[in-house]
Amino acid sequence: MKSNIIAQFNIIVKKHKVLSFSRNEKDFKEFINGLYQAEGTLGAYFTKKESLRLVYYFSIGQNYSPEALDVLLNTEKSIGVGRVTLEFNKKDQPHIRYVVSNTEDIFKVVIPYFSLLYGQKRKDISTLKRIYEISSSYKRRSEWDSFILNELIHLVYSTNPWGQKRKVSLTEKLNMFNCSLSISYNLEVEENSNLPSKLFIMGLFLGDGSMGFVFHSSPSRWPRFNVKMVFNFAAQNNNIQLLEYIAERMALKPQINKHKSGMMGLQYAGAIVFKEVMPFLTEYKDWLFWRKDKFIVVQRVVIMIQNKEHLTKDGLESILHLLYSIPNQYKKTKRILN
Repeated sequence: MKSNIIAQFNIIVKKHKVLSFSRNEKDFKEFINGLYQAEGTLGAYFTKKESLRLVYYFSIGQNYSPEALDVLLNTEKSIGVGRVTLEFNKKDQPHIRYVVSNTEDIFKVVIPYFSLLYGQKRKDISTLKRIYEISSSYKRRSEWDSFILNELIHLVYSTNPWGQKRKVSLTEKLNMFNCSLSISYNLEVEENSNLPSKLFIMGLFLGDGSMGFVFHSSPSRWPRFNVKMVFNFAAQNNNIQLLEYIAERMALKPQINKHKSGMMGLQYAGAIVFKEVMPFLTEYKDWLFWRKDKFIVVQRVVIMIQNKEHLTKDGLESILHLLYSIPNQYKKTKRILN
C-alpha cells in the first residue's frame, strides 16, 4: 500500500511538471488563502538548544489523495517557490504538505501572496515579521539587549510550526539566556476588515467545514423519521469576526455555535441549507476537489428529502444506504430501522 502511494505520488508530480496552470490566478489565490486559513502553518524555530539561529517555516498540509495533491502542486506552481512533500505517520497513513523553508522566499513571495487572511493567521504574519526584524538587527550574542532577547524568544515560541514538538521548552530556553517568563510588548497587527470572497470561503470550508445529516425517530409516530441536514462553514478558534464576515458575504444571519472542543462554528441546519447553502456549493462544486464525491451523494439525498422519501421506511433505507456509503462518524449503525 505504502509503495503504491509513493509510486502514484511520483507519477502525478512528474505529470504536473509538464502541465500549464489551468485556473484563473486571482480565483486560485482567493481559494488558497481560504485553505491556508484552515490548514496553514507559519512560524520560526531555533535550530539548536543553545543557539539563537532561526529557521523560518511555511506549510499547507492535507491528508493524501490525488485531488489534494493536485491542489498543492497547483499552489506550488502558482506561487513559484517551495515544494510538495509526501510523508507517512507512525501508522503509515500518508500526508502531503506544500512547504517553503527558504527565508527570502517566505518574506518576499509567500507572505505577500497570503494577504487575505484573518485573525490568528494574520497575527502570525506580523509575529514573523517582528521576529525577522529583531534577529536581523543582532549578529553576535554580546550585542543583544536583554529585553529584546526576551521578546524574541517569546515570539518564536508563540509560533508553532512543528505542532507541539519542541525539543526545548520555553522555560528552558529562557533560563538558558537569563530571560524572564513575564514580558510585556506591543505587536501591531493590521486587521482585515474586508468581507471574504466566495472562493476564499470555499477554501476555508474545504479545510475546516463539514456537511452531513442527523436522523432520529419520533416515539409517537414510528417508523416516521426526521432527517435534517447540518452544514458548518468552518471551525475557528475564537475567530468570531471571520464567521460573521462569512455570514454577511452569504447574506445569512450568523448562527455561531461553540463546539465541545472549544472551537466556534458557523452552523446551519434544515431548510436554510437546502435553499441557500446547497445552491452556493453547486455553483462552486469544481472547487470541492476531494469532497466532490461526498457532495454528489449529499445532492442525491437532498433531492430525496425534498421529495419526502424519508417519510417512508423504504425511502429512509435508501437514504441510509447512501449516507453510509461515504465516510461518516455516525454513532448509530445502519440498522437503526430494525
